[in-house]
Amino acid sequence: MLKVKTIHKIQRAARYFATRSRDLQKIAKGFHVRENIVRKWAKTAEWTATLDAIGYTGDRRFAKKRTRDAARDAGALFTKARRVYRALLKAGEPHHKLASLTAKRLGLTRRRVHEWAERYHWRHL
Repeated sequence: MLKVKTIHKIQRAARYFATRSRDLQKIAKGFHVRENIVRKWAKTAEWTATLDAIGYTGDRRFAKKRTRDAARDAGALFTKARRVYRALLKAGEPHHKLASLTAKRLGLTRRRVHEWAERYHWRHL
């Protein structure tokens, strides 16, 4: 059973989430609690009820910050990999070999090429 004081904090945090920011770190800092506490609050009936009461219809997950951008970080290598991958795709190579063949030509790991292809939708011409 939650204390009344805690319920009020959860309700205020839910309102903050809905109206100002979905950033977990900002909410935790603003309410002087750890991030895992805010995650626990978000799983409570009070949190859900508060969002429903104010008519919040947006995404109920905390916002994720993009930490890396492959196109920016890898630059020319990323562009070259995409070009080779798509050329192989147009040439009719089997889909399951595209990442391996591209990696071999450019001296990259297959996993890296595969992740880029998945994240940036290289198969969709």
